[in-house]
Amino acid sequence: FSIWNMMMGSSLLSVPWAFQQAGLAQSLIVHFLMATIAVYTAYIILKCADKLSSKQMPELIDMCVTLIGPWTTWLNIIASGIVLGGALVVYWILMVQLLYRSINSIYYFAEGGPLNQTFTKLQTEINKSECSSPSDTMELGKLPCNCFTNDLRLQLTLPDWWQRLVLPFVFIPFFLPLLQLRRITFFARLGALGTFSVAVLVIAVLYKCATWGFNMNFVDPTNVHYIPQFRSSVASLSGVLAMAFFLHNSLITIFKHNEHQKNNVRDLLIGYTLAFLTYLVIAIGVYLSFPYHKFCIKQNFLDNLSFGDEVALAADVVLFVRMLTVFPMVAYIFRVQVFTAIMGVDYPGKWRLALFNILLIAACVMAAVFFPNVGDIIRYAGAFCGMIIMFVLPCAVQYIMKRRQGPVNMGQLLILIFISLVGIVNFVAQFFL
Repeated sequence: FSIWNMMMGSSLLSVPWAFQQAGLAQSLIVHFLMATIAVYTAYIILKCADKLSSKQMPELIDMCVTLIGPWTTWLNIIASGIVLGGALVVYWILMVQLLYRSINSIYYFAEGGPLNQTFTKLQTEINKSECSSPSDTMELGKLPCNCFTNDLRLQLTLPDWWQRLVLPFVFIPFFLPLLQLRRITFFARLGALGTFSVAVLVIAVLYKCATWGFNMNFVDPTNVHYIPQFRSSVASLSGVLAMAFFLHNSLITIFKHNEHQKNNVRDLLIGYTLAFLTYLVIAIGVYLSFPYHKFCIKQNFLDNLSFGDEVALAADVVLFVRMLTVFPMVAYIFRVQVFTAIMGVDYPGKWRLALFNILLIAACVMAAVFFPNVGDIIRYAGAFCGMIIMFVLPCAVQYIMKRRQGPVNMGQLLILIFISLVGIVNFVAQFFL
């Protein structure tokens, strides 16, 4: 389950939005294609590592240096740095959003809000005001998307502007001293919280699906529940999935400690299958059951749920605690990677580390204030690092190893070229689709 657990990240909250960006049929095709390519290139890495050394499996970065050249070291470091930096920015934004939601929900229930307050009970009032069908109000794609909060917004203890101007700064006094520590071992012991938080999220999604029921229409584009099959903004989904299925830079680290090395391929397939199904359940569940226009699904789908929803509150609190524990661990890995590459040491001294942490937190705060779009950040970072580490480099390593053994089969060569082109096109498409 360690493979599955490592792939259960912030992309979980954005896949429903990403499916909405691509359309239902296209989403299913892209989801299967990206998962298949991710599994295949991960398989390539495992097999090439096994062939290169019979004693200890070399990391992908070491295989690239041996087979391609030392310049690939920096390529790996830059790609890994971008994915780690992007993850830290996303975690900070999510902590802000989850804290904002949790405070308002707790305040609502503390003031006597009914414990069974769900969308179903609000639907009658809402339909009369903010959430009319597109044929009655305005053209498709320009609907009001604040249906779930409705009159609850008037009762909030924290107004909307707190999300942008206050809460992004709240975490600075906590994390700035914490990130100065030389080792952050305590948070590494909380790995089980990741599995628990994913379980809570899946249960919350299934509960909301059961509450809402399926709200689908595949025929009438003017229907509020209309679901298109294909949309031109499909790159949003492929970018998010590149991050979701990204495991390749730490793959060997996981498998070289496996007691039963002969089961590596089996364990890889099981882990990716579980990840594929988990993302699919959350994405399809929210997309098909969402009771208003699908364009209204937000980049963090929890933002679509009412503050008076006890299930949403449980998910908010659990995920918030999870983000609090994950952020320092990822920041530590990021710091070690950067300073090991630049200075050859993992701890550069307290003053250099302080400057690094200030710049890191400043970037996170700026993103939370000016660009709190977690889905967009995930897709850009995922598409770039995926292009290099998940698509191109494994194919290059495989090709060179095959060349050393003799002529390369034309079919295999075409597959490797196709996968590499998919990665490149996916990254370029983020800026045009």
